[in-house]
Amino acid sequence: YLYFKKPDEKIQYTNITATVGSVVRYELPDNSVVWLNSGSKLRCPNIFKGERREVDLQGEAFFEVQSDEKHPFYVNTPSGVQVYVYGTRFNVCAYDNEDYVETVLESGRVNIFIPKYETSVALKPSEHLLYDKKALQFVKSEVDVSEKVAWKDGKLIFRNSSLEEVLKRLSRHFNVDIHFNNKSGKNYTFRATFRNESLFQILDYLSKSVSMKWNVEDPVQLSDGTFTKRKVIVDLY
Repeated sequence: YLYFKKPDEKIQYTNITATVGSVVRYELPDNSVVWLNSGSKLRCPNIFKGERREVDLQGEAFFEVQSDEKHPFYVNTPSGVQVYVYGTRFNVCAYDNEDYVETVLESGRVNIFIPKYETSVALKPSEHLLYDKKALQFVKSEVDVSEKVAWKDGKLIFRNSSLEEVLKRLSRHFNVDIHFNNKSGKNYTFRATFRNESLFQILDYLSKSVSMKWNVEDPVQLSDGTFTKRKVIVDLY
């Protein structure tokens, strides 16, 4: 007797990258849609096979997942934190150079598996979970979802955000290095929405509320011929 078995097809993957300062929209094999924020990478199979729909994320992405109760959708992050859903809209922020992994739920339901605790935490709409990668602790609370996901529409929304957080997001959005020196020791929060303003227009707006000055350092050419990012030094007095 001769038995003919079709060899297993090797799974092929696609790597999607959003260059620094850009936002990329991509349609997944199951017609789900993902938006990648500046400096983010997503690895996904060309075809979802088996029981899971699984992707790997480095950076930040907003997912609009098609509902499929039999095939849960998993987002794997470098820290080991997994987000899994059956069909919903949510945001995951998992940059390697950040101290935290954040998941924000817009609608539906998500579950977040945290390896340290070997347990899953469920989120309801308008909730987020912030996992500290160094302290290995997490906190769940309500947030303004529009502020967290506005980046995919090219907007910057701040709702009671600290100056340090504002500058961190501006750095990513405009692809510049911003160094913040809080010489006053004071803490300020801001509430604002920006759409088409330049970096320096936004810094000028902020300086009208607080005693703040900034200097710009031009890029420097390295030995390999490449250039460093433009650097902005912000001093708070």
